[in-house]
Amino acid sequence: MAEFPYQKSLALIIFSNGRKCMRTFSQLIIHKTLDTIESMKIGDYTEFGFSYHKNFFKEEELSRIEPILIKFHNFWLEENSEIYLKGALNSHSLTSSKNLNKQEKKILFDFISSNRIINLIEFDSPKFLNTQLFFDPNNLNQNNYWHRDIQYTGISETEQKEVIKTQNVVHFRIPLKKELGIELIPKTHRIWDSNEEYEVRNSLNNRKPNDPLKKGKLIELRRSDLLIFSANMIHRGIYGNDRLSFDIIYCNNNPQILKFRDGNNLPIEFELKEFNNAEIF
Repeated sequence: MAEFPYQKSLALIIFSNGRKCMRTFSQLIIHKTLDTIESMKIGDYTEFGFSYHKNFFKEEELSRIEPILIKFHNFWLEENSEIYLKGALNSHSLTSSKNLNKQEKKILFDFISSNRIINLIEFDSPKFLNTQLFFDPNNLNQNNYWHRDIQYTGISETEQKEVIKTQNVVHFRIPLKKELGIELIPKTHRIWDSNEEYEVRNSLNNRKPNDPLKKGKLIELRRSDLLIFSANMIHRGIYGNDRLSFDIIYCNNNPQILKFRDGNNLPIEFELKEFNNAEIF
């Protein structure tokens, strides 16, 4: 099976390229907060590449999945201590984990296919792609980095420029606690980098991938919030506050994307009729 770029911890790719530098919260673009974002209506993914839903989840919804996520995370830390110490900051494929039992996976699949979530997807015939957990790196001085997920897929930049015009790969980010959030560049899910953005993202002309970008918008997240954003847009996670966020990734019904989907992450132990919106699987 082809390696799926959203399965692997992106930090490992960054570290293999030797990109290590210092970061403190004071270096973040603090003045670029929710002043613009708060004026946007819910459901702006199509135009802006993201939509922010404050206080979307009820506590009972989160408390049902949280013990499962924490259980997975604790096993992952134990089994992957070496890569965690080297800088990993996400894990993936919760729904195929050997450390979760059938009932726990059923709860996750119910959540992933629930009407409340699926009804927010702004493109036709969505498919479930994978799950991830995002957490803080072991080294609190580790730097974040601007990137597009598509840059790790192995396709050429010429192809990337065309693919982002139509392709949809979206993260539904669900923070379990207050975190510093995500910084992103609105509309870059369909528009290629400016010169500044390209140089920063690719460490060119003495720029670093954590340098501030003029158009960056920082979205702070709290428990109960939901952030929907394009994996193809320019973005970076902001580390700190011992973050722990659950991401569900959906995509177009496109063979070029679905070839990366691991069938073991699908509800193969269950009858599809048990789930709402079973067509996403």
